[in-house]
Amino acid sequence: MPFDKEKMNKLPPEARFFDVNGLWYFQNRWVVRMLYPTSITPNQITFLSLVFGLLSAGFYISGRPDALMWGAVFLYGKVFLDNVDGNLARVRGTSSRFGRFLDSLADFLVTVLVYIAISFYLVQTTGDAKFWFLGLFGLLVCFMQSTFFVFYLVSYTSRVGSYEKNRVDESITEEDQSAAEDNESLKWDLRLQTLFVWVYGWQDRLVEKLDFISRKLAHVPETDEALEKWFGDRFFLAAISPLCLCTNNVMLAIFSLLGQVELFLILSITLMNFYWIGLLAWKIFRQ
Repeated sequence: MPFDKEKMNKLPPEARFFDVNGLWYFQNRWVVRMLYPTSITPNQITFLSLVFGLLSAGFYISGRPDALMWGAVFLYGKVFLDNVDGNLARVRGTSSRFGRFLDSLADFLVTVLVYIAISFYLVQTTGDAKFWFLGLFGLLVCFMQSTFFVFYLVSYTSRVGSYEKNRVDESITEEDQSAAEDNESLKWDLRLQTLFVWVYGWQDRLVEKLDFISRKLAHVPETDEALEKWFGDRFFLAAISPLCLCTNNVMLAIFSLLGQVELFLILSITLMNFYWIGLLAWKIFRQ
């Protein structure tokens, strides 16, 4: 089957919006094209991205004079590979729930370790223990911001009819359990889904509740037409795309190269929080 780069996209042409994250890995189409005829699997790429993420965290705590540079290099490598795996799966038609959960759990592990590592780096280099609080609060903010974006992205794509391996609510259903009982190969899907719900569930529930309150404040009726308009706002999706974990990691890499990790955390906690809260308030008011 010939390589079709259009299949890499999560959305059909008529449903796409400007996603700022595309700026960080526009060149991956050539990598995906090279990998397409090989036996390398998307899950193997996911594992490699995990290795890059672990190396990034390792360099941040290494104490080397060039720790920030190599931490940034491997962190960007992780971001790049994290996009390649999904694109390769889509272009081959091999997307799976297993790969979906494996990718998200790898993201969770790397994000936690990298934020702990940069906190350790700041405490080590300044002797100020307050950076543990700044770093861990930055980690919490990072997860909430990325979950906010993913919630609206998946809510949109599920209505468009694409990106079918993701669900807005990933809670384990009776259908999930029955499928795993009937099909031995789906047992690992269920195990990863259980772990996913454990680490991400509280964020998903919080954002879902926030959206429910926002719709009530905006007087959005619970009709298909009204919800289609609310979740189909492509301008809003484009505006919140910088909240994605990919952009957060790229910004951390850039600020690391500039030697300004502390400034990155401060801006992430303050500016980016004001940004998404302001956008949500604007969405409510406009509605």
